[in-house]
Amino acid sequence: MSSTPICVRSVATIWRMKTPSRRQPQRSQGRAKPRPEDVTFFAATCGRPSAALALMLALAVFPASVVAEDTSGRIASSRSDLDAVKSRLRSAQAEVADTETTHAEAAKALKQADVAVSRILRRVRELVRERKRADAAVLKVEAALRETEAQVATGRAALASWLRRYYQHGGEPGVAYLLSAREPNQLARDAFYLEQIGREKQAIVTRLREAMALQHQQQTEAEAKRAEVVRLEAVQRREMADLKKERARRGQIVATLSKELKAQKQVVADLQRDEARLRALMVELERARARPRPPPVSTPRTSSDPVVGASRESADSSTRGKAFAALRGQLKPPLRGAIIGRFGADRASGGTTWKGIFIRANSGEEVHAVADGEVVFSDWLRGFGNLIIIDHGQGYLTVYGNNDALFKSNGVRVSAGEVLAAAGDSGGNPEPGLYFEIRHQGRPVDPMDWIRLN
Repeated sequence: MSSTPICVRSVATIWRMKTPSRRQPQRSQGRAKPRPEDVTFFAATCGRPSAALALMLALAVFPASVVAEDTSGRIASSRSDLDAVKSRLRSAQAEVADTETTHAEAAKALKQADVAVSRILRRVRELVRERKRADAAVLKVEAALRETEAQVATGRAALASWLRRYYQHGGEPGVAYLLSAREPNQLARDAFYLEQIGREKQAIVTRLREAMALQHQQQTEAEAKRAEVVRLEAVQRREMADLKKERARRGQIVATLSKELKAQKQVVADLQRDEARLRALMVELERARARPRPPPVSTPRTSSDPVVGASRESADSSTRGKAFAALRGQLKPPLRGAIIGRFGADRASGGTTWKGIFIRANSGEEVHAVADGEVVFSDWLRGFGNLIIIDHGQGYLTVYGNNDALFKSNGVRVSAGEVLAAAGDSGGNPEPGLYFEIRHQGRPVDPMDWIRLN
């Protein structure tokens, strides 16, 4: 039986068995893409502490000369496998570097999609306001129409009354009626009444014509308003369809980007773990040659960003007109949701610490200004997505990131509680919500010292 440890011998055998099948079409860079299954076999075989422990126990029971010879062979075999893993690792790292350009292009496309979503959402908000104004105008015209119809009905009743009086005198009397009068006083009274009836008739007819003309004008206006509402609704439906397409395109971009990064980094990580295990195995073999002892067993640790609180209300107008420096401990969060991460703590993803907080929320939730100020930045920023920064004076800034849409532009004054944006997952964030920071003189401060949760 070979003296090579089972995990090292197995991975070397698998490597040799797979080598001929790697001759496949090359990419333009001249390198074959690493296969995760090639490198994870070693992890599956050698990743268990019991394998290393069994090796050390086996070394402990052999005579010293046999152990020295056997260990030397294992070291040579392990060094050969280590060189092979290092070669594969360099190839995988080069492959990751080659795809960085593709990732940058995907990030650029993601920015364009986020900006497009923001623009369409702003337009949808404008259309909603326009439709409300058109609906109000239609209601107003309809009320005027009802009033005009009432006037027309009144005019018709007055005309009918006049006609009754007209026929009571036997039709148009003219001169014959006047000559039939027997007394001068009666003649004068009848002439006066006839003159009044004629004037009243003319006035009734004039009012009726004016009312009918006004009714026709108002009917035309109402129809025009209704047509405008229908047009706006059609435009809104088209805009919403475009929005859905943009969201789908963005989701595809994010999924592709995440998949590529995950696959590439997984290959590198697996190879790095294999390299580390081989190095550790060589170290243990060197130690075993001098003084065999079991290797230390470590317990893996897992971590995740903690939930540090929850906001049940969002910023409103209660802090308007107040200096920001005086609002410590009085600010309400910019929106409702679970608060993730603690200021200054390491992120679960590693590499950085929390300089603010993340508030989980559904996409589209309104983001409110926590205090009065001026918008000094409103645009897409790598790593933050659609981002708004507000200057509150006295060196204080608040930062609102990962929004789906921005509703305020640079230079605009905003009041506490005013809607700034719609929360989301722009910038490639894995879940929807809002990233929030408070800065003083350019340095981040703990938002939880300023926010009053309940």
